[in-house]
Amino acid sequence: MQINQVSTQSCQVVDLQLLSEGIYRVTLKCHQGYIPDYRAGQYLEILLTGGEACAFSIASPPVPMQKELELHIQKLPSSANSIKLFNELEQGSVSIRMPKGQCFLESIPDKPLVFIAAGTGFAQMKSMIELSLAKPDHKDIYLYWGARSPEGFYMPNLPIHWASPHFHYHPVVSDTLDEDSWKGRQGLLFEAVIDDKDSVIDSEVFISGSPQMVYATFDALVAENFKAEYIHSDVFEYAPRS
Repeated sequence: MQINQVSTQSCQVVDLQLLSEGIYRVTLKCHQGYIPDYRAGQYLEILLTGGEACAFSIASPPVPMQKELELHIQKLPSSANSIKLFNELEQGSVSIRMPKGQCFLESIPDKPLVFIAAGTGFAQMKSMIELSLAKPDHKDIYLYWGARSPEGFYMPNLPIHWASPHFHYHPVVSDTLDEDSWKGRQGLLFEAVIDDKDSVIDSEVFISGSPQMVYATFDALVAENFKAEYIHSDVFEYAPRS
């Protein structure tokens, strides 16, 4: 499978919108015209002036003659790199390197799709879900989105907008408090998927989160007879088990 050639582009920061809990939707537009070709699920790197590369999933699906990209970025006040990144975003121009990543959808499989996202891992899933929903012959799609609190679902209306007989949304909160009044599913993301095992076991599975979360999810699913070859994550590439 041939991957599109990586290139470096200068981009205008078209929009920097606070969504929730320090998470921003960032819209970029390439100065050179069209966005380089990429596949749904891939990521880019923002190159800071000191040479640091910050990786972020591309939240928008690829379309012909694309002019803008969407990213979801959490601002971390305790991180010097994060502060530097947002200073450069606020100045209105950044350099990016793309496409990166081996975890993507090139065509829509003839089986259900399960997307498991922790926090801003939703961005990668959004790209693949929107690509899939645009195909008239897609199978059932399941989104399990995990957050520590209900406020962590920083685009709460979008999965509801996607709702259809073939799209199933399961928000899962891990750390609920009495004052949250959360009535939905609680616990670990993989527990919710396993609870629904009869519906999703023969699916293609995509996981986005920290290496610890991804490997815990992978191990739990494989232990429940999900097929390892149908489970995908960028973590397998950039943080392989020794």
